[in-house]
Amino acid sequence: MISKFTIQRINDEARVEDVVGEFVTLKKRGSNLLGLCPFHNEKTPSFNVNPARNIYKCFGCGKAGGPIQFLIDYQQLSYPDALRYLAKKYNIEIEEEAVSDEEKQKEQERHNLAESIHIANTFAQKFFTDYMLHNEAGRIGLAYFKERGFNQQTIEKFQLGFAPDGFDVFTKHALKEGFQLEVLKKAGLTSSKENSTLDFFRNRVMFPIHNMTGKVVGFGGRIMVKDEKAPKYVNTPESEVYQKSKILYGAYFAKNEIRKQDECLLVEGYTDVISLHQAGIENAVASSGTALTPDQIRLVKRITPNITMLYDGDAAGIKAALRGTDLILEEGMSVRVVILPDSEDPDSFVRKTGADGFTQFVKQNRKDLILFKTSLLAEEAKKDPIKKAELIRDILESIGKIPDAIQRSVYVKECSQLFDMSEQVLITEVNKLRRKKLKEQQKAEQTDAAQTTANDAAQEDTLPATFHQEQFNQQTKNVGVLERDVVRILLEFGAWQIPVDDDMISVATYVFDELEGIELETETYKALYELFRREWEGGNLPDDKFFTGNDNEQISKTAIELLAQPYSLSENWWNKYKIVVPEKKHVFVKDIQSAILRLKQYRNISELKKVERLIKDTTDENELIKLMKLHKLLTEQKKEFARTVGNVVYRPVT
Repeated sequence: MISKFTIQRINDEARVEDVVGEFVTLKKRGSNLLGLCPFHNEKTPSFNVNPARNIYKCFGCGKAGGPIQFLIDYQQLSYPDALRYLAKKYNIEIEEEAVSDEEKQKEQERHNLAESIHIANTFAQKFFTDYMLHNEAGRIGLAYFKERGFNQQTIEKFQLGFAPDGFDVFTKHALKEGFQLEVLKKAGLTSSKENSTLDFFRNRVMFPIHNMTGKVVGFGGRIMVKDEKAPKYVNTPESEVYQKSKILYGAYFAKNEIRKQDECLLVEGYTDVISLHQAGIENAVASSGTALTPDQIRLVKRITPNITMLYDGDAAGIKAALRGTDLILEEGMSVRVVILPDSEDPDSFVRKTGADGFTQFVKQNRKDLILFKTSLLAEEAKKDPIKKAELIRDILESIGKIPDAIQRSVYVKECSQLFDMSEQVLITEVNKLRRKKLKEQQKAEQTDAAQTTANDAAQEDTLPATFHQEQFNQQTKNVGVLERDVVRILLEFGAWQIPVDDDMISVATYVFDELEGIELETETYKALYELFRREWEGGNLPDDKFFTGNDNEQISKTAIELLAQPYSLSENWWNKYKIVVPEKKHVFVKDIQSAILRLKQYRNISELKKVERLIKDTTDENELIKLMKLHKLLTEQKKEFARTVGNVVYRPVT
């Protein structure tokens, strides 16, 4: 495990402008740098790099982070790999944190095994490719790829090959070259049968499978002869480096184009991906013939929120498309579906139409979820009320899985118009489905805390009773604004000194003393606030980089959202017209005092309303006397706040 000291050194020395500048052209704009966002397609620069805070933020698509996060997002590196990349770039020696000998040994064994498997897979890929290109017996594989229309450049790009039609041709060669039999078995390249070893892939054309950094983690092999007892395709068994459900074929070659197009084309098979890439449509990936998984969807989500699914026009293809859409919706992504003409798949269709014709067809025929499901089933259900009801319920179940309330509302409205049904009826049904799902989750978690969370979510996260009069949770919104200010001030000025009672104390000390006993409600701000307080209590006053470079993605992204500014003042312009702009150091004390007072005022009003409800409901005379005294005290405090803060009040909603 990389030590905290090393991580801190990397955070201190890595410069966001250097790291981002390797991939993005940046121009000076005031105190910041500006460029075209590498995460989405744009013509007007909105990608802002702030060297002072060591962060970047795109005010177009919302991507934000520091040097480490940029490598994770752009290069698709894991957190440890991003740290190692930066350590190498800045000549920082990586120190491993002290762990027990047993844990260290296990971790080292896992690391060594993974590295050994990667090396074995790379060796196997080169063997299969070389065998196909330079061995007479392997020419059958080359002929197959040529017949599919793949040129030499494409074969080399995807590192295609052929596994010999022999009992243990590859295994013998690998053992001769010094590979251990156990590693070959762990990699899924060699198997055992009746006390003998044999090649796992035999007489098959080979499709190497790469991870997001380009390493070969496994293979897919297609049989070359008809054999009813043998599967058409076989894949590498699960290993330390290959989990089929977490890999998308072609993602390594497609990630930059997906980012550029802000769209991922999802197809079914290896040859579909290869043919599309050869035609110049390079934002295509495949789920390798398996049902789409949440991990695969999240892999795409790291690059783009937009997926277009391309499926064959047969019944199996349509069923596969329907099966995958709901999973994508649950991840909060946008999904569109294209059904190709009968008897066509992406491979055959792009060869028939060419890149332009294929792209045009996709643009003209892609449909969002509602239109797709409706057009697919509406004709069948047209004269059958029962089938029509089933169709509508199926669509509403899909809508209910969308996490974003506004997006759900838009789909409900569209569904209402398509089926000429009352919007209110559809809203009620979606809410019912969401409550049912939340109750199932509540039951599965089997804890009181989980039940409370699920019940709250059922109340707060359903569609509004009337779409045109949507009501937001104003209480959360109000307190969120106030808590946001307090946390932003902590991050920005926490270590600064301010005068209090003839003494100088840090802003952090002032905030925590003033808000003693008050717990923040908004989860994201609460996490930052509590993390800062733990550091402060331990005698450390962390700077903003401690949060923007935090290994917790939610912490770092929230910190950057709070600190990033889309604009910076042009000093030359203000000086030219002799306009004095107050500096932060002259006004931040008032900002701090105002933010704390308003949050306290909010809490006062919230407590007052709570006491008023208790007074109304209590029947105990002694309890009533206590409540009346408390009510009087809170009322006096309310008046004092009104005199101090002014007339603008953030009120909780009852």
